[in-house]
Amino acid sequence: MSNSKRKSVKTIVAVLFLIIAMMVFVSCDKVTQTEDVKVQDTAFSMGTAITSTLYGSNSDILEQNLASVRECLSKVDQEISWRNEGSLTDIFNKEHSVSVGNREEVFRQALDVAKESGGAFDPTVLSVSELWDIGGENERHPSDEEIQTALEKVDYTVISLNEDVLSCENPDVLFELGAIGKGYALKEAYEAIDKSQVSSGVISAGSSILTFGTKPDGSKFRVGLRNPRGDQDDLIGIFELTDLSVSTSGDYEKYFEEDGKRYHHILDARTGYPADSGLMSVTVIGRDSTLCDALSTAGFILGLDEGMKMMDKYAVMAIFVDNQRNVYYNNESILDILTFDGASEGYTLMAYYDK
Repeated sequence: MSNSKRKSVKTIVAVLFLIIAMMVFVSCDKVTQTEDVKVQDTAFSMGTAITSTLYGSNSDILEQNLASVRECLSKVDQEISWRNEGSLTDIFNKEHSVSVGNREEVFRQALDVAKESGGAFDPTVLSVSELWDIGGENERHPSDEEIQTALEKVDYTVISLNEDVLSCENPDVLFELGAIGKGYALKEAYEAIDKSQVSSGVISAGSSILTFGTKPDGSKFRVGLRNPRGDQDDLIGIFELTDLSVSTSGDYEKYFEEDGKRYHHILDARTGYPADSGLMSVTVIGRDSTLCDALSTAGFILGLDEGMKMMDKYAVMAIFVDNQRNVYYNNESILDILTFDGASEGYTLMAYYDK
């Protein structure tokens, strides 16, 4: 073979080798980019730790989305928490008039649930909750006189929200979003995520959880239904969820005991005392995490019968656990997403309308 022919063959072989190498490289790169990646971050917002877990194919992009979530949660906290100087609620409590701008949704939702619950849920209950400070440094049982005096400052009906201006003529009324704020923060965090880059995730603020999409293996997210009289990890059921939010209100979250009686943090704004509704917990499942958060509190205060009526009005799924360890559900669809395992702990699962 002549030298020229040998060079031609070598050139062809080299080119083929280069093409094969490039194909392998591209193929490997493609595999790397489509591998399932999971990233997680925890931020402190709305008075609690909020953990975000995101899934996708690119860790750098997922980390960028986590940063967006953290920034969003911080902004929500700074803008709506009454504890923060200069927040919308802080300004209202000092001046009794404030433009809430693009936060109008959470204020309007709070007032709507207050109206539908007949004032059992009331975002102006701050004057009373500060007296009790359950779970805080100054936790105590205030006197009846103190409670009655504070109740004179509790009245959501004197609050008006015209367009985006929250106002009130009574300078003694104080506003707070503690019973709805976590759910709203989760919803805003979800909106901050670029869903074209993030395939699925779960955002958890303790008793309020938002899920979207499914895990890389196609399975749904598992969320526990807590035993109200057990330890934190003691469950009586497991929800399997996608594109749904869950919020639970219970008398076990923050409480103290005095003379054999449990005083918990869920206050009935009509009486000024911890709700005595015969319930241990209420769990609400729906697509709107803001609404779920507010309804779990409202349902707990209202009690089984009135609370279930409210759940039906808002077309959400709900589970009410009473003091006799009866676990009532309001919608047969719950059986499709719940694995119940409370019988061994003395709990009985039943449809509310069959009781």
